[in-house]
Amino acid sequence: MDFEAIVSKLKSQWPDVEAPSVEAGDRFVIVPAAKLLDSMKFLKEDAELLFDSLMTLNGVDTGKELWVVYPLHSMKHLHKLTVKVVLPRENPEVESVVGLWGMANFFEREAYDLYGIVFRNHPDLRRLLNPPDWVGWPMRKDYVYPTEYHGVPTLREGQYFADTIAKANAEREAKEKELLAKAAAGEQKRE
Repeated sequence: MDFEAIVSKLKSQWPDVEAPSVEAGDRFVIVPAAKLLDSMKFLKEDAELLFDSLMTLNGVDTGKELWVVYPLHSMKHLHKLTVKVVLPRENPEVESVVGLWGMANFFEREAYDLYGIVFRNHPDLRRLLNPPDWVGWPMRKDYVYPTEYHGVPTLREGQYFADTIAKANAEREAKEKELLAKAAAGEQKRE
């Protein structure tokens, strides 16, 4: 089934589903957060769709809002669809899809841990990568990285590529100054 037919089938059930045009990349649908679980169940169970595979699940911070992106695939029909949910930055919440696709468990925990997206009715929503007492959501664009965690420094020299470039440039400039100074000293001796 092609993208337009899938969208048409979705819109027949949920008219407020959007399918914006895109300049590059795959087309996608935006499902209202309140209708996500019902629409995902429909996408998985409808005989013409049978999206039996949730390929991954990603959190995204656009700087204005948060998204949850669900790339789906049908093993039987060999078609795919990307579903997005747009959430506010303050109190981002959406229903968990773990009951439909068990593999969503760790992906939802990762999106919670890194973006602060709460997946309601998740069986075990807790941090996955960061310690349980970590403050904040490290993948958000407005996140300020702490300088220490329980007295242990979290930043170190050369941690970022820009630090490496700055250090190399400073070393190069120091060598150039040294060579220029030696050259100037050598010219003075000749006079």
